[in-house]
Amino acid sequence: MDAIEIFFTVYGALLALAVAKLMSNVARIARARDGIRIGWSMPLFMLLLLLDICSLINNGGRILGLADLSLRLVTNGVITASLYYLLATLTAPNDGGNTTDLDDYYDRHRPLLIGGMALGSVLGFEVNAVLIRGFSETLEARWMGLNATLMFAFYLLLAVLLFVRNRAVNHVALAILNAIFLVVLFTF
Repeated sequence: MDAIEIFFTVYGALLALAVAKLMSNVARIARARDGIRIGWSMPLFMLLLLLDICSLINNGGRILGLADLSLRLVTNGVITASLYYLLATLTAPNDGGNTTDLDDYYDRHRPLLIGGMALGSVLGFEVNAVLIRGFSETLEARWMGLNATLMFAFYLLLAVLLFVRNRAVNHVALAILNAIFLVVLFTF
């Protein structure tokens, strides 16, 4: 096993823990469904987070397999995976049943959740690509054509989610982001 395989094993394990935590929160919410109003915000965010983690794993497999391992790359990967684990942990209340509305919970934690996801995406996609390929090659590969349109839409919608408090706007932005991930899933 070489250094990149060891690193990707740790990176993948941390992201797998994030998925496991997210799924355990889904199970906890399902168990408490009689005493909690689930709404749309948190389920849409949870789906978006799951799809984003899948995208990070896929991107890591493609990019990291070509990379020379460096301390900067390892540190960035561990920070990114740890951030996603933290976000997955925060997707469900841990207050013993005191939360009765997941949309209210989402609204209260939205800046942390969306800000964390934006930071994780920048670290996991953009910074990793720059560390591996350099700035100009990353700019050409990631920010041209259809890929650039999708990336711009992704980051723009994250900004909308971060700064717009209107619940209906958040629902639409979350739904569009999930749709973008599904289109990418079935097209690329």
